[in-house]
Amino acid sequence: MTKLSIQFPLSKRTEKGQSAAVFAVVVMALVLFVLGVMDYMITNVRNMEAVAVADLSAHAGAQEVEVLPNGVIQVTPLGPTIAARYFSMQSRSYLQFINATCGTVQGRPACEVTVQVQSAGILLPQYWITIRALGYLANGVTRGDQ
Repeated sequence: MTKLSIQFPLSKRTEKGQSAAVFAVVVMALVLFVLGVMDYMITNVRNMEAVAVADLSAHAGAQEVEVLPNGVIQVTPLGPTIAARYFSMQSRSYLQFINATCGTVQGRPACEVTVQVQSAGILLPQYWITIRALGYLANGVTRGDQ
């Protein structure tokens, strides 16, 4: 009977190479995951900022809508201009003003502002996200009261 001999030094060398390859794959997956999370988080922060600026711009424009004593809502051309000016004072380079319309929404004086925000583009390609904000005129509150 012949004995089989197993040489362990060869298997240890291959295990070292295998662990290095697994380490490289795991590190790459971890880096992609972290970059994806950063892209998602920065895009969400930009969206929240765009919503806040658009909302405040819509409320600023809505304050220019006049409600006559008989309850008739009178639209002035100054509302969209005020909303656009307020947005330009508050916005960052990744925010873009699209449109502002002021008038009556569901029987109430209001102003609607449409803006776009650019995604972060760290892992995924950059794209534009459209946000619409609606600001109503509070009863009894006018620009002169502030």
